[in-house]
Amino acid sequence: MATCFALRLAAVVVNLCMTMKAISQHVHGKLLTENGRFALLLLDSEPTEETAVSLYLRFAFVTMGREEHIFPASILDDWGKERRGLGVYAWVAEFGEQFPRGEIFGFEQSGTETQCFLRGLELYAKYPLYVYTDRKQSVSAGALVEAVLLPDAAVTEAVQGKRPSTWKRPLSHARVSWWHVPPALSRFDFALLPALPETGV
Repeated sequence: MATCFALRLAAVVVNLCMTMKAISQHVHGKLLTENGRFALLLLDSEPTEETAVSLYLRFAFVTMGREEHIFPASILDDWGKERRGLGVYAWVAEFGEQFPRGEIFGFEQSGTETQCFLRGLELYAKYPLYVYTDRKQSVSAGALVEAVLLPDAAVTEAVQGKRPSTWKRPLSHARVSWWHVPPALSRFDFALLPALPETGV
């Protein structure tokens, strides 16, 4: 029986590697940039159709130690059950510690395919958020977002606040600051954000 399970698991792994696509979330919005920094003006977090303002979000898991970003395509738990889609993030948050040998199949930041055990992740780290203009783009083409801007008719200037309490993972757990901005906003003052850490020489 153990041999049958091992063969079935191997077949699942081969299939995963042949069909891997990084998990993404379709939204409507605009990507604002200044001096290599990015903010997302989020117009609709759950649109029903693709339009000229369609964007695609990908959320990275962070590895322990080196803090590398891993973009998941799917997860295989200890029993060989495969999980795909945005629900992967909620599953890892709830069951990651119970399935340390569960494997994530996905991509490194360079776009190289990779796999790692759940025990190798910072399970409580917030997810770095990358934005893409096309769902088919390689993960390496994404823009790392520092802030999500939410149109709010009650404000006349950008005000730091909180994300909607009803939102779920992964968007609710993104590594960004949240801002309420006027609906007609066309430019964001990036000086409001903390300075980026200096890189080593």
